[in-house]
Amino acid sequence: MPARLDIAAASGGPSRRNDLDWLRVIAFAVLIYFHTAILFQPSGIPNILNPEASPALGIFVTFSHQFRLALLFLVSGMGVRFALQHKSGAAYLAERSRRLLIPLLFGIAVITPPMIFFEKRYNGAFQGDFLDFYPAFFTSGVYPDGHLSWHHFWFIAYLYLFCLITWPLFRHWLGAGAIKLEGIADWLAHGGRLYWIAALLLIVELPLRPIFPGFRDLISDWASFAHWLIVFTVGFIMAHQPRLIDRCRDLRWLSFIIGVLASVLLFHLYYDEAAMGFVLATEPTIRNALLYIVFSILRMIAVWAWLMTCVGFAARHLNRPTRTLTYLNGAIYPLFCLHLTVIVALAYVILPTGLSTMAKFLLITTGTFAICLALYEGVIRRVRWIGPLFGARSAPSRARLI
Repeated sequence: MPARLDIAAASGGPSRRNDLDWLRVIAFAVLIYFHTAILFQPSGIPNILNPEASPALGIFVTFSHQFRLALLFLVSGMGVRFALQHKSGAAYLAERSRRLLIPLLFGIAVITPPMIFFEKRYNGAFQGDFLDFYPAFFTSGVYPDGHLSWHHFWFIAYLYLFCLITWPLFRHWLGAGAIKLEGIADWLAHGGRLYWIAALLLIVELPLRPIFPGFRDLISDWASFAHWLIVFTVGFIMAHQPRLIDRCRDLRWLSFIIGVLASVLLFHLYYDEAAMGFVLATEPTIRNALLYIVFSILRMIAVWAWLMTCVGFAARHLNRPTRTLTYLNGAIYPLFCLHLTVIVALAYVILPTGLSTMAKFLLITTGTFAICLALYEGVIRRVRWIGPLFGARSAPSRARLI
């Protein structure tokens, strides 16, 4: 084997797909609606909440939360396959470090503190101005008791770790292990075998979730970590072998029906209207153990069915280039970095008003899109040294939104 692995040659070089780019843009854009909807729940993060909760938004949050993060990691795994198209070894790891670690550190130091400041001020946990708050952000302890937090930037940290963990496997698959990867893809491409991914997710879900149900801190959430790592790896395989994406397209309506049925059963059996979420009893009884097993089975079926539905319908309807897609591909990472701080800042002003719930929701979501895109267009995209701080590529596209 040569010292340097030529990934493009080893893999046959799959061409980038517009449907997957659209799926990435849509998946990240949905975050604005999701995180805004949390403001109208009885609890949640960001912990700056409207005086009145919204049952309708509670259903939206509970439903979308089952698979929204898995979808982000699925498309991220797909993106890694295309990142490896012309990079290998040190070049790939350097590119991942530059595009993930720099926004992560900048986000924690600069973007997150104003978000926590507005939240703590809103809840009466801090008095004073931002100049007083900023030093305390680093010295008062860990959120939520203290101020220090990475908030939504946890996603970038996890994604970076996934890239490091999977790199030896992906390198093997694109070199000496190419036949093994082809064998996996061949097996998954037949009939409904793609649905067996749900069983793989269930294998890690059942034993790990009761022990590690927790917060995104790399300590108490190994169930989610393992879950997303599997999905990330499957995303890589699907992007490497487009016939798997085509299979999702062929199965899209079946996946949709399965997702609907599984979700309906989850809501019927486990949804608590007062808590606005799924609730399971924690007492160690046989009945509760069986309920947990049924819940886990239904949830993993729903998660994977909805992921296949999203990939399938995107493959059927969105596999075409547009200038809007080119523009949004460049904007979506900076939008992710900025969106939650902008949401919280707008909520700080809008939530105390006497407007209706829907008016508040629309004002915050629309305002967040407008402000984030304005900052991207007016600053991040124009000032070369600022772009990398938000994950923007060094040579931004000249494409316009319209």
